[in-house]
Amino acid sequence: MRKRATGIAALAAIVAAYVVFRYPLFPLHGMKEFPLYLCILGAILIAFSGIVKGNRILPIAAALGYILGFPAGKLFERSYGEGLNSMWIIWLICFATAVLLGIIVNCLVGRKPTH
Repeated sequence: MRKRATGIAALAAIVAAYVVFRYPLFPLHGMKEFPLYLCILGAILIAFSGIVKGNRILPIAAALGYILGFPAGKLFERSYGEGLNSMWIIWLICFATAVLLGIIVNCLVGRKPTH
């Protein structure tokens, strides 16, 4: 149970962030479906890697990518006319980058020296 605690905490964090981003912060972004789709993707990744496999690095990376991708998207977004902006693209790139870094770090940490 102890090795799955990180996955459970990361899953709780991503769900809590979804609730905050989707409802109270909705006027900031106006997206109904994208936060849910990204949260589902993150939750599946966290559940498999953190809860099923007991990984500690990837669940944290996925949760941080989702949570920190939102303010990064707001900070760097550009508008392209009525209702079109780049926030969702930036959010997705931040999330994907965090997940890829989590996978890389997990692979590097998991390797044992070949002496």
